Amino acid sequence: MLVKVLSSHTPLPFTYNVKNTVKLMDDLLKIPQGHLMKFASFDISNMYSNIPTGELIAILSDSCIKNNVDEMTKKEIIKMTQTLINQNYLQFQDTIYLQQEGLAMGAPTLSLLSEFYLQHIENTTIPELLKKQNIKG
Repeated sequence: MLVKVLSSHTPLPFTYNVKNTVKLMDDLLKIPQGHLMKFASFDISNMYSNIPTGELIAILSDSCIKNNVDEMTKKEIIKMTQTLINQNYLQFQDTIYLQQEGLAMGAPTLSLLSEFYLQHIENTTIPELLKKQNIKG
């Protein structure tokens, strides 16, 4: 239910996402190459368990505001998200664990929540890094 609500009220821009390797190669071949050109690719280790949940709630709240989500719906989105984060159970072999930090793997909602966090980082941190690089370069 939360995936549907988030997808309909707070669409993600997917600015830096790669759809597939063929599309990536086509896009890369269109870019003029120079000796100062740099290419960066980020791979995340232990992504779900390293998503700061407090920051994620703030990001979702900001996303609701930016997308003009009414206050009642915004509160419900935040409440559902907090419930999912607080009931962060996972099973490994025959044992059930409560994950204390970050997000547990397995629930489809949590992959969308991690995407919210990653896109926030991409749309705030990457432009700042590029801006600093242009100033120094």
